[in-house]
Amino acid sequence: MPASILDSSFDSRIAVRRDDVSELAHLHAENHRLAERVDELERRISLQPQSGLPTHFRLEVELDSLIEKCRESTESGFTLLILQLGEDFQAVRKTIKGHLTEWILYQTGARIAAQLREGDLLFHTRENEFVILLLGMKGEPLAQFLRDLVSRLSEPHVFSGLSISLTASVGGAYWPEHGLERSRLLQYADIAAATSRERGKAFTLFRPALQSEAAEKVELRSAIVKAIERNNQETLGDQFFIVFQPKIFASALDGDLLKVETIEAEILIRWRHPERGVIRPDLFIPLAEETGLILPLGKWLIYESTRRLASCLREAPACTGMSINLSARQFHSDDAIEVLTAAMARSGVRADKLTVEVTETGLFDDPENAARMLSRFKDLGLRISLDDFGTGYSSLSHLHRFPLSEIKIDRQFVEHLATSREDQVIVRSLVAIAKGMDLSLVAEGVEEADAIRILWDMGCTGFQGYHFAKPLSEEDFISFCKRITDRGMTWDLGNPG
Repeated sequence: MPASILDSSFDSRIAVRRDDVSELAHLHAENHRLAERVDELERRISLQPQSGLPTHFRLEVELDSLIEKCRESTESGFTLLILQLGEDFQAVRKTIKGHLTEWILYQTGARIAAQLREGDLLFHTRENEFVILLLGMKGEPLAQFLRDLVSRLSEPHVFSGLSISLTASVGGAYWPEHGLERSRLLQYADIAAATSRERGKAFTLFRPALQSEAAEKVELRSAIVKAIERNNQETLGDQFFIVFQPKIFASALDGDLLKVETIEAEILIRWRHPERGVIRPDLFIPLAEETGLILPLGKWLIYESTRRLASCLREAPACTGMSINLSARQFHSDDAIEVLTAAMARSGVRADKLTVEVTETGLFDDPENAARMLSRFKDLGLRISLDDFGTGYSSLSHLHRFPLSEIKIDRQFVEHLATSREDQVIVRSLVAIAKGMDLSLVAEGVEEADAIRILWDMGCTGFQGYHFAKPLSEEDFISFCKRITDRGMTWDLGNPG
């Protein structure tokens, strides 16, 4: 074979090898870049940017590893805690700048971490949720840890010109007592956390009864879907009905004799389940909210309330108006004004006889939209009442923007008013706010005559609670109004019967 051919063949083999080496080098470079990209993505999904803490992806890995370790050892196991920031955090998130919200989350994570021991683990699993794994901590040591933690978290977050205090709900489950698998343990701790949130408690430890209650809620959710979706606006009254909670407005207090100026009623909805009887509103209202069925139910309530109000105004001259509660979802809906306008037109009730009650949460979830909606209500001639005042995230810088007619002092500040100096200070401040803004004021949860006297001395002239009456049927409410009229528009605190 000629040398030239041999040289050519050799050169081509060398070229092929060089191409292979070049391709291999390129592949190595690509693999390196891919590995770097994978590492970057793993870091991004494994660490929460607001707090720098591990996310739920790391929780799954670490929890499985911890369970395996405990199975192989004689240690007493561990406690899994789910900590969720309250609704006031959501209100803060929507009303202050985003970087301040991130700082609050960072501080919250830091405060929790400061309470942990070596070996305990902390994760930031959702924006408002943290998960804590406490090794070998149960019983009284756990109770003390939670007391210290709740105390630390309740301290205000202080920024320039702002002091923000947040609430938190904690649910816990033990390994191995409550569950051996990761999914079961997380489920039970989540059920306990939901129970804490719903009942306004700082901490709940899982117990089997909570699972039964959760299953009951699922059943009720299905039942309320059937009750509302299968009925139109004309037949919802087959299961749902309304009751009347009197609101008393006084002009004088002479000894035990309260001079009644006007009487109104707050309309409350009830559900008569075909098999289980009357269901408490604190059970079915949240379910209606979750499913979105609060909108058709709220529409029915508005039509039914205005119809009944027209009847009460005719039958009981002492009655001067009624209040209707709007849920947050209903309040922010597009057709709220249209429904109210149509209901008043059908019943013939004037707008100034109707008060719309909204909660602090409903306002501060979206203050800009809330201000627009309230202005439209006001333009329609409706009165506007702020319910549960003092329990949510009330910023006076926002409050003055809302065209309110009335604020209601939440019952938690009234129930122990006669014995609690702290409640007296809070109520006195709320009365001053109402007077300063020229608003009507109603104290809820009034059960004792002493509370009425204290409230009156502070300057509160509106009262609502069991001292006067429990929620009444329409017929009983009309009779209640007539009794006060027959007594010369007076109420004897010493002899309320």
